[in-house]
Amino acid sequence: MRAVLRLEPTEPVVVIGLMSGTSADGVDAACVRLSHPPGEPLEWELLGSAVASYSGSLANLLRASESLTLPDIARLGVEVGVAFAEAAAAAAAQARVSLDQVALIGSHGQTVWHDPDGAVGGVPATLQIGEPAEIAERTGCPVWSDFRTADIAAGGQGAPLVPYVDWLLFGDPDRWTVCLNLGGIANLTVLPPGAARGDVIAFDTGPGNMVLDELARRLLDADRDDGGAAASRGTADAARLQAALADPYFSRPAPKSTGREAFGTPFVERHFAPLEGLSTDEIDERMATAAALTVESVAAALEGSAGTASVPEDAVILVSGGGRKNAALMYGLAERCLPRRVIAIEERGVDGDLKEAIAFAILAYESALGRAVNLPSATGAKHAVRCGKLTLPPPTDE
Repeated sequence: MRAVLRLEPTEPVVVIGLMSGTSADGVDAACVRLSHPPGEPLEWELLGSAVASYSGSLANLLRASESLTLPDIARLGVEVGVAFAEAAAAAAAQARVSLDQVALIGSHGQTVWHDPDGAVGGVPATLQIGEPAEIAERTGCPVWSDFRTADIAAGGQGAPLVPYVDWLLFGDPDRWTVCLNLGGIANLTVLPPGAARGDVIAFDTGPGNMVLDELARRLLDADRDDGGAAASRGTADAARLQAALADPYFSRPAPKSTGREAFGTPFVERHFAPLEGLSTDEIDERMATAAALTVESVAAALEGSAGTASVPEDAVILVSGGGRKNAALMYGLAERCLPRRVIAIEERGVDGDLKEAIAFAILAYESALGRAVNLPSATGAKHAVRCGKLTLPPPTDE
């Protein structure tokens, strides 16, 4: 009977992590075996995975989250929860693991609002939907969700949270390591050699794929610029690029986080118009400029534009997220960040598409063990907090 969640850090357990980012294209699920005795390294093994794509209509609504009504949010919370539950079940099936064997599901949810400074509403707030009760009902598993709110309550940005996992998995005693995730928003974690928790620096640098994907939908009639083909053909417009880089977010000091509210449709229309009646060369220029915006904002962040120290030139940059499949982004980063090495995170044995789903399995597991998983040095919180909330499944007969 799973009425109460009980975990022992010395006993390996199966946990499923669920993630959907600001690109809002679907749910990544990772089924992971975990154990983490106190004072010892985290042991983890990926058992299986799945991807559940959102329908076109659902994705379009989530990408226009600033215009959602209260009934929309209530309904979408259920629909996203169902999608998350289906992804969890598919990952378990792919791993050949019964849901009865899954100790816990960790769900990031789908962000529809993120205003950690209270710039719009006057009160720091964030909202991730994807009803955990739907996930628990449909899988029969305990669900750990809503990770960001505790950090915001403690005065933090509520993000990024993955740096705790970066610290556990990728810290190196001898060299600087940067974990760069190119999702809808780009975020990085800087790990000095032998870093302690308080030494980790992490923040959102700005758009990753968000502007590129918006332009692809508008100009290419596609969800993305496949492989970065259009961006690679084009030449960035220097004036347009500099105007976009003048957005105050880029020079704001860390800790900081951002989302669709800052770099969604209004930003694209402000800096990339006109978006109709363009020639092929003009379309390619817009895509190249958007790629250059991501590259330059990441590189500038590494060089200290967010008020942090410049990352040394012998650092290695591990890239995860969908942006690592965009040749224009990867080539641009490799050139712009020299002599730092830019490599796909697969070279460290992690699937770059699943890194954040794996991370939320770990974050849920660590939180359920009673451990603080936010890093105040990354989020700006006044103190470390235990992130997330537990939703239990219906009781079952023993």
